[in-house]
Amino acid sequence: MQYRREIDGLRAIAVLPVILFHAGFSWFSGGYVGVDVFFVISGYLITTILISEMSKGNFSIGRFYERRARRILPALFFVMICCVPFAWFWMVPQEFKNFSQGFVAISFFASNVLFWRKSGYFAPAAEENPLLHTWSLAVEEQFYIFFPLLLLMLWRFGKKPIFYIIIGLSLLSLLLSEYGWRNHPTANFYLLPTRAWELGVGAICAFIMFLRSPKSNSMAASAGLVLIAYSIFFFDETTPFPSVYALAPVLGTALIILYSHEQNVVNRILANRILVGIGLISFSAYLWHQPLLAFARIRSAFEPGWALMLAFSIASLALAFITWKYIEQPFRTKKHSFARSRKQIFSYAALGTVIFTTSGLYGHFNGGFPDRVAPSGVPFSEINIAERIKVNHGLDSECEGTFTTSEKCRTGPDPKVMLWGDSYAMHLAQAVLASPSLEGKNLIQFTKSVCSPIIGLALSSRKYPEAWSQSCVSFNDQVRDWLKNDNNVEYVIMSSPLGILFNETYDTKGVLRTASEDVVLAAMNETAAFLESLGKKPVFVSPPPRTGENLSKCSTYNLIFEGNEVLDCVFTIAEFSEQHTAVMAFLARPDLALPVLDLGQYICDSEKCPTFVDGVNIYRDPGHLSHQGSRLIGMKNDLLGSAQQLADQSQDVPNSGSGLAVAAPIAKPAVSAQQILKGF
Repeated sequence: MQYRREIDGLRAIAVLPVILFHAGFSWFSGGYVGVDVFFVISGYLITTILISEMSKGNFSIGRFYERRARRILPALFFVMICCVPFAWFWMVPQEFKNFSQGFVAISFFASNVLFWRKSGYFAPAAEENPLLHTWSLAVEEQFYIFFPLLLLMLWRFGKKPIFYIIIGLSLLSLLLSEYGWRNHPTANFYLLPTRAWELGVGAICAFIMFLRSPKSNSMAASAGLVLIAYSIFFFDETTPFPSVYALAPVLGTALIILYSHEQNVVNRILANRILVGIGLISFSAYLWHQPLLAFARIRSAFEPGWALMLAFSIASLALAFITWKYIEQPFRTKKHSFARSRKQIFSYAALGTVIFTTSGLYGHFNGGFPDRVAPSGVPFSEINIAERIKVNHGLDSECEGTFTTSEKCRTGPDPKVMLWGDSYAMHLAQAVLASPSLEGKNLIQFTKSVCSPIIGLALSSRKYPEAWSQSCVSFNDQVRDWLKNDNNVEYVIMSSPLGILFNETYDTKGVLRTASEDVVLAAMNETAAFLESLGKKPVFVSPPPRTGENLSKCSTYNLIFEGNEVLDCVFTIAEFSEQHTAVMAFLARPDLALPVLDLGQYICDSEKCPTFVDGVNIYRDPGHLSHQGSRLIGMKNDLLGSAQQLADQSQDVPNSGSGLAVAAPIAKPAVSAQQILKGF
């Protein structure tokens, strides 16, 4: 196979945006498409080798997998080993347990399946997972388990039929991705069936190029580079992906492969020494960047600044060069006695698989080794971070996602108080339970993550497509129907961060509309009118103040790395995120027919908002209250009593525009951290 310098340059164009995207540089909002560029390049190069060997009649499955093992495993295993000490000393038990699970999945090239299964609304932050990027390696290797065997099976029919079969299968995979992003977006992102077409496009290029040498077409090659650049700078996390949108970087890469030649400008750009050099080390750079960036975030009390993330991005290239020279090359070139034979390579692969699988299982079944000593000198088991920031489903995890009147989702018969909404309603459950005003009353909870308590309207987005929107509308319809037959509920406590304001809306007729405050306002007012027509008293509790960053990070950092409150874990009102400010402005509208209780009054003073009070984490993530934080707010301020007072006042003034209200707390009993912790 003739070496093409511009392909290595294209690898650099792929890896650099991926690194900068993961480092948080907003200019590279679509940098993730670099992975798709890699897929096309891989499909082209590997298929070219397969066609060449099969045409000569000297193809060997053993030799093929030996090459893959030499290419992938030494550098991968080396980076995994280097991650262990940082994970051991810095990761809390649950994080280390997840890390251990990653070792097992990576060993069998199934990490994409693992990360798909563990994804979801309450999943840990992806940017702090040092092994997350291995999903793409898993997709490639799964493809190459089947693809050579498919070619072998079809080879006797000739190249042209195989060529059209690959086109057909690739089109089928593309259509599946179009269905996938609308109905199963996470599976669509991670799994092979909806990614195979990208590798297939590379394979199609290989068949075309096998029949002819590269043709120089500056316009076509330039168009390809423009398509890739457009994807990198104009796509973002809201772009449905993979889908027909992925045709831009995929076809762009194909155009460069097919039409880049020494005579045109694109070839000269891509074949320059710097890009080719980065391209040669691109695999190791890809392996290194995610662990470096993830551990930088884990070790920081706040989101690292751009200078630090840029430094780690550059460091990933430096480490990549060392890994390429001293790990990759010796195994690939067979110059050293320890890596010459196929038997040696397969033995190393088997040994590595056994070691990583065994250690991963050991870490998993030991719960992430909670008896490890944190850098603060205190055992992780005593810090108990997992308890401080555990997922807050409210009364029970059974109350999340589906409509149920289960005993686990009520505190007793004939409930007088109903909690309704999404995860921001769930996290109020402990506050309501701890409120003195709940005495003599029971609570029932109806909640579904991301699903605002608005009858007949749901958000729709790439992450939450129409199928999810339908399920949200259906959920709220079930709540509505239950309320029609209920004679006990007096107060309806509603809450949501109202992400629906910033996304398309989907209604009961299946109509999609662009984001509109007026549409949401009308639906919320209709919901309030419905509740009042049944004699219920609704009150909407605002989301707590948010900045967009993980608000539990500072306090957990103190506990893990310092052992005391070295850092002052507060944020100012000026740091409120734009989205939170917009939501609060919407809730303050005088034409909103719902009384609104500002939760921020119980967290912030006139200037600052502490995230760690009386030894308690107020937040568990960027926006949700922790179990203990919610309980503290309820005990100190009688949250339910304040909500009831506000709802009663609203009922006393018919047709009054409500807007934001600051209700006077009913009671403020002295509460110690020990009392808070006693409840869990």
